[in-house]
Amino acid sequence: MEDRLTARPMLLKQANLSLVRKTIRDKNTATRAEIAQETRISSTTVRALLSEMMQNGEIESIGFDESSGGRKAERYRFRPDRYYGAALCMEGTKIYGLLVNTCGEITDTTELDIADRDIQEVITSFLDGLLKEKEIRAIGIGVPGIVEGGSYWKKSIHGDEWFKSDLGDILSERYHIPVVLENNLNATAIGFGRCYLREFPEEKMEDTNMAYIHLEKGCVSAGFIAGGRIIRGCHNFAGELGLIYMEDGRLLEEWMNGTEDDVQYTAAVTRMISWICGILNPRYIALGGPGVRRDCIGPVSDSLYSLLPRNMFAEILYSPDVLHDYQDGMAYLTAGQMFDDVQFTKEIY
Repeated sequence: MEDRLTARPMLLKQANLSLVRKTIRDKNTATRAEIAQETRISSTTVRALLSEMMQNGEIESIGFDESSGGRKAERYRFRPDRYYGAALCMEGTKIYGLLVNTCGEITDTTELDIADRDIQEVITSFLDGLLKEKEIRAIGIGVPGIVEGGSYWKKSIHGDEWFKSDLGDILSERYHIPVVLENNLNATAIGFGRCYLREFPEEKMEDTNMAYIHLEKGCVSAGFIAGGRIIRGCHNFAGELGLIYMEDGRLLEEWMNGTEDDVQYTAAVTRMISWICGILNPRYIALGGPGVRRDCIGPVSDSLYSLLPRNMFAEILYSPDVLHDYQDGMAYLTAGQMFDDVQFTKEIY
């Protein structure tokens, strides 16, 4: 009992630190008063925590706000060069390694040499090298499969069999730092959504409702965001549009592969998007991937406009750089894990 009581103040401090860090991270910069208001932690406690974080070199002052009649409020932000995260993006036969600062910015990108090497060996070699040079606080991995905790399921290249990889659990046990595993399309949806919000800052992250549809040969997948959160489904299977059966018994991804005519392609994409509009009612839908026929985006949008009621219609957008969106999303997710000493039940995206 005594040990348990002794541990409680430390747990409370850890929880308060996590709340303070989360607030600074979400706001990019914050004053002591803003942090106290957001976290409902006393101003005295916030001041003590900020002082400790300053001494540790975790945060820095960027000056004082304009006075509104009283004392000027000092504003703080994370030091971008103090801690880092390592993110990895699996993309076909390639893996991209990213060095991410506390602000979620990518400071360095490396294309890892896979050749005939084992993927786990390639990843651990990259991480071992980074850990010798930087203080890595979190690892993020984007994977082309169905994420289940620290594992993911991937469909075999030959046949319909699925195999499981415990990559996330293996890395967590090896490095003893937070590891976040995310489906590549979910990460891409997050990245595109963040780029869109940067372009239109008047929109709020927590109000984001969108779908990101990826089209390429043999793949029709999507990432869905509703109310600022990724929709994963009961078994993390949301977004596998290509596995939906069509009238002729073929899967949608098979049907799309056999469609050469632009009119048929436009009709198929229009139909697919109309399903999503009817079920999720997103504000906008982004199309990306090598299978997107840009000349057909206008006709698809026109068809939807004539087909759907105005309150169901979604704005159709195009993602010109899928890899950029993917990497941006993984950088954001990795940075978000750096200071999550206590896990929160509500997460944006």
